[in-house]
Amino acid sequence: MKVLLKIVGLFLWLPFASCTQTKRQYGPDEYLYMVRTESDKYGYKDKDGNMVIPFGKYYMCFTDTIKTIGFVAIPKQGFWAINKNDEKLFRVLPFDNGPDYVENGLFRTFGEDDMIGFANMDGEVVIPPQYSYVNPFFDSITNFCNGCKTWRENKSNNENSRDKLMHALKKFGDTVLLNRNAKYGAIGLRGDTILQPVYDRIGRFKDDIALAYKDGRAFYIDRSGKEVVYDPKKHPNQKPLDDNINNRIKYIDGWESLLEH
Repeated sequence: MKVLLKIVGLFLWLPFASCTQTKRQYGPDEYLYMVRTESDKYGYKDKDGNMVIPFGKYYMCFTDTIKTIGFVAIPKQGFWAINKNDEKLFRVLPFDNGPDYVENGLFRTFGEDDMIGFANMDGEVVIPPQYSYVNPFFDSITNFCNGCKTWRENKSNNENSRDKLMHALKKFGDTVLLNRNAKYGAIGLRGDTILQPVYDRIGRFKDDIALAYKDGRAFYIDRSGKEVVYDPKKHPNQKPLDDNINNRIKYIDGWESLLEH
């Protein structure tokens, strides 16, 4: 009788044990590999062929091999970074019909308030979300904006509005349009402010100089903000300033003002 009770108890316990079994955690040396069906459904398997992330859980997957993190698309939620244990880490800024590119080891992420920061491929937030707009890093420096609209607020991110904006811009030809409500500065890879946001626009730094606009004029600056004279030998990747560029500058009240006409 005692033996029978033990057997019955064992069968009652087994379903409970299987339901509470913890999901396998994947270590740093274990990778996941993307698989795709003929009907374009995506998933991930481990090296032993075990299905870790089932087909169709994510609308699309962008990372062939997840070594630490991978990028996926979730309907109505946008792009996300996930780890090998299928945990959502943070939202990723959309760029060029996919998740943001990794530049200088970092990519842009969204905070809850749609402010932008940076994370690395180890899944670590390097620069907390704090910028309404910031460009990707290039040569360990990038430009940020104070006064720009966030991604959600910017109506020109709507495809229809974007087409209207591009059409409106054509009317201005080679006019340099500057948003009088926005100011630009620059940060380094650790989020340290290199240039205070006092410029109407800053171009990409090449050969350690960038084209800047301020107070209705255009000029080149170095990484310290000092105005420099363009030298084709020292700055082969930059262009000489157009003699007429200051006459082509026009200030506007944001890009949306162009959609009102």
